[in-house]
Amino acid sequence: MRSIRLTDMGSRLEESNEAMFRSAPMTLVQFYVTIELARDMVGALGSLGCVQFRDLNSRLTPFQRTFVNELRLIDAMVAQLGFLHSIMLRQHTIKGDYYSHLKADKKPISSTSEMDQFKSRLGEYYSRIKHLDESFTKLANQKLKLIENRNVVNALNKFHKSPLVDNDAGDEFEGRHFDSADNASAEDASAALLSAHRANSLELGFEVEDLDDNTGFNTIAGTIATEKTPILRNILWRTLRGNLYFHDVAMEGEFPASENSTDLVSKNVFIIFIHGDALRSRVRKIIVSLDGVIFDNATGGAMARKATMEEINAKITELNSVVLNTRDQLVTELKVFQELCPDYSYIVQREKLIYETLNKFDEDSTRRCLVGEGWIPSAEFDSVKKCLKKLIRAKTRRNNSDSVESLRMSGTLETESSMFVIGDDDHDVSAVRQNEHEQEEEEEGDEDSNEETGSLIAVVKELATNRTPPTFHKTNKFTAAYQSIIDAYGIATYQEVNPGLATIITFPFMFSIMFGDLGHGLIVLLMALYLIYNEVSFGAMRNKDEIFAMAFNGRYIILLMGLFSMYIGFIYNDVFSKSMTLFSSGWRWEVPENYDPTKGGPITAKKIPGKTYPFGLDWAWHGTENNLLFTNSYKMKLSVLMGYVHMNYSLMFSLVNYIFFNRKVDIIGNFIPGFLFMQSIFGYLALTIVYKWSVDWLGKNKQPPGLLNMLINMFLSPGTIEEQLYPGQKYVQISLVLIAAVCVPWLLIYKPFVLKRQNDRAVQLGYSDINSQRQHSIILHEEEEEAMNIEDVLNDDPLYPSNEDDSEDFRFPNDMEPMVHSAAAAHGDDQGGFNFGDIVIHQVIHTIEFCLNCVSHTASYLRLWALSLAHAQLSTVLWSMTIQNAFGKTGTVGVIATFMLFAMWFSLTVCILVFMEGTSAMLHSLRLHWVEAMSKFFEGEGYAYEPFTFKHIEV
Repeated sequence: MRSIRLTDMGSRLEESNEAMFRSAPMTLVQFYVTIELARDMVGALGSLGCVQFRDLNSRLTPFQRTFVNELRLIDAMVAQLGFLHSIMLRQHTIKGDYYSHLKADKKPISSTSEMDQFKSRLGEYYSRIKHLDESFTKLANQKLKLIENRNVVNALNKFHKSPLVDNDAGDEFEGRHFDSADNASAEDASAALLSAHRANSLELGFEVEDLDDNTGFNTIAGTIATEKTPILRNILWRTLRGNLYFHDVAMEGEFPASENSTDLVSKNVFIIFIHGDALRSRVRKIIVSLDGVIFDNATGGAMARKATMEEINAKITELNSVVLNTRDQLVTELKVFQELCPDYSYIVQREKLIYETLNKFDEDSTRRCLVGEGWIPSAEFDSVKKCLKKLIRAKTRRNNSDSVESLRMSGTLETESSMFVIGDDDHDVSAVRQNEHEQEEEEEGDEDSNEETGSLIAVVKELATNRTPPTFHKTNKFTAAYQSIIDAYGIATYQEVNPGLATIITFPFMFSIMFGDLGHGLIVLLMALYLIYNEVSFGAMRNKDEIFAMAFNGRYIILLMGLFSMYIGFIYNDVFSKSMTLFSSGWRWEVPENYDPTKGGPITAKKIPGKTYPFGLDWAWHGTENNLLFTNSYKMKLSVLMGYVHMNYSLMFSLVNYIFFNRKVDIIGNFIPGFLFMQSIFGYLALTIVYKWSVDWLGKNKQPPGLLNMLINMFLSPGTIEEQLYPGQKYVQISLVLIAAVCVPWLLIYKPFVLKRQNDRAVQLGYSDINSQRQHSIILHEEEEEAMNIEDVLNDDPLYPSNEDDSEDFRFPNDMEPMVHSAAAAHGDDQGGFNFGDIVIHQVIHTIEFCLNCVSHTASYLRLWALSLAHAQLSTVLWSMTIQNAFGKTGTVGVIATFMLFAMWFSLTVCILVFMEGTSAMLHSLRLHWVEAMSKFFEGEGYAYEPFTFKHIEV
């Protein structure tokens, strides 16, 4: 990497760098800001969205940072908003577009006093709505408890009116009795416990009504969760040894799980008859332990239950009106707050981002200021300066206005030099106007004026560093999707060639070679146009489906894939597996004189002399017996040529990188031998393919030679030519084999031994190794530039503070990445010492990979031919098996068959040939770019530029 150096501000490039061919130049800047102004400065930079702050407190835990108390208050507000949002969801008040009321993202950051008022208003809404929700929940639970009580009384009334052993009554309720005289085993007793009609110890015909006046039985009635009913039944049977009668009935609806719970569950009414107070007390404890509710007012005689029922109904009627009124008031408050909730959520999230960023600053307690560092694109440095100037002036004007207003209230006006007593309005107005005039003169003055006004200070300065900057590629809505394809593989190293620019053309073109069909490409194009036409409405949608979001973000990729597929479909002369007779054919069919159409037979075609089909594939080849042989040969050779061109331009990118980073040893030791090796083998193969196409073999009455056998024999038996392609072929092939043989040891030997020689020379000069010499040279070069430029820059521009207290080797105490010079970071080499063995091993691996990849990657491009053939054949089969069967049928049957088969054909075409085959072709095109092309030059060892911005806040 090249180091970032402090340069003269007047020598900046005026032209805008679009940062597409390689990443944008980045600058490390440092901010000095007083604590009173820090929040406003970070908010202004967040709105600008071009600074990626470094964490200068990475050694500290979140609880040791400066603004931990502010973040705790913000987290409390986040919790309040989350609670209020949960209530809105529970009460179903959110309808329509919830985010349509968002306006805070268009407004500037609030002042500290405004935030205090905001916290107060949010607290008032929270306390008021929370109180109403608690009241509503409490009243609703009371109502549900009364309904539970009523269900228990109803169950008791029905139970006492039913014959205990009547089989029909068993369908209405479950009656269960267990006597200690029963000699059944525990397993039999448990089974009997689940029986609906077991009552061995009670006399037949005995009615439960008689139990009303029978004081020998103690009744316990209540409710319990449905899932706990069998547990309660088993526990009571084992505890009381069967000396009880247990009956339960399911209730409709859901009720609170326990006395103090708001969770609603399904419940059952239980009725238990037992003997004695001791057993009664034990049973009550068991019921309470299982969160059961016991209603003592439900027991007693029929008259007592009737009075209880009347009392409960009266309470429910009265409570129901109170619950409805409370809910109406709660919903009204929620609807009022719902309009403010998106803005409130946005403001709170913005405040949280601001203070999280401020916690990355280092605090200078002696000067009551904060020091921060961040990366910005070099072209944005002036924008950051202007942003701070604007902030200082706005803050100063606001403070002056507040001071004047307060002095108006007190009747005095204080200036820096003296105190004036305001006698009338004229003096007041003139004083204010004079102040405003001075402000206007200041704004119209020098743009490089110092950003210090009174006690408010915000200073930004450029730092010299060899630390590796982040990678930033400037994109728009068209290029962003293509850049994301590259970034998914790896972030480019700082300022290396960006493959994303070429991918805009090569990716959809490789896709179209495999997906070449005019009809299918048209369907893809229409889908892309639909997404682009509705991009505003679709872009405003939140919580998109994952698949739909992927398609929408790549709508411009889909657009070019459709256009290129239509273009290749014209070349292939293929539309839904059928040919297009756009021009007259270059072939003429010759029908024999005795040819019988009913019997059929072979018909041959002859080339029309001088006639050539003007564009693409001649339609006469469609439907012929040797069509597959011809198209296979044509598409296979086309795939090899496309792969050769794709890999060669990728290899050229490596040369551009070597030149840019001044790596002469890589140019001579890697690029030149690698380029010669590839051209001597696969460049020669591509040349012979083009030559073979350009020769009229029919005119020569000669069978064209096979290129695959020629290439194999070229290395197995150099100088032996079985079928000559051109004169002098033997000597050319021998020369190419010798060049390829020389390039292999060249790749292996040159770079390691040159680096070894340079390292030995550095050691002789007194350095520890070659990396130490490079680092020393960089430092000397930077010191020379700084000696010439820094003094003029700092003297002419009052933006920068004095450099007397600054030191290049200053380290922030809590920074895990101290600012040190690193030759490795500057030049992309390893940071360790020179190790000749490691370099040799690395170069051997590189040589083996390059030579083998030249073969495997070229063969990998044959997937273009294979998928194109599979797509065409599948399209033909689908046509012949569906809609073709409808042709020839007439009448009503023909109309119905055509309609049904067309619907089937079109559905299968879209689902299989467009979506499935299209996805497959896209993935194969992605692989060709990631593996076959980018492996030739792409390092991908950078990290992404992620500026601090408010644009991605989700409310």
